[in-house]
Amino acid sequence: MSVSGIASTSLSQLGAPALTPTSRRQSEDLVGREFEQDLQNGDLAGAQQAYAQLAAFGANNSGPFTQANMQTEFQTMGTDLQSGNLAAAEADNSTLTGNLLTNDARTAHQDQVNGNMQGYQNAMSNLKADYWAVYGQQFDSNNVQSLPNGLGGTAVSVQA
Repeated sequence: MSVSGIASTSLSQLGAPALTPTSRRQSEDLVGREFEQDLQNGDLAGAQQAYAQLAAFGANNSGPFTQANMQTEFQTMGTDLQSGNLAAAEADNSTLTGNLLTNDARTAHQDQVNGNMQGYQNAMSNLKADYWAVYGQQFDSNNVQSLPNGLGGTAVSVQA
């Protein structure tokens, strides 16, 4: 699957990365969004292909994840996709994306509390990009309730 098939108008409306990725991060987000859509649509072959693209972003097929627990979750999801178990892959993805967004929110909160404004701005950029990749919509940093599954409790004081 090609990321060029995503319409530029829908990307800009959602606060998404530019249609032509200008960074590795934007490329990861576009492929991640494609992966989410494939899972939602029950497209096993598309999900497998997008997973392979995500895996290529990291050493040892860890994908774009640096934390060991997320690398393990990502690899488990790949195993489930390889075996054709889309339901298990969806459950794995739910755990992985929940942990990713929680980590982003915690990092932003910690950086803000510690007065690390550059770190805070970077963490908020990561949170917004990851939120778009997962949900296909812009994260409203003024409304932490837009974080799923009670993640907002982690970042109650996070303001953009």
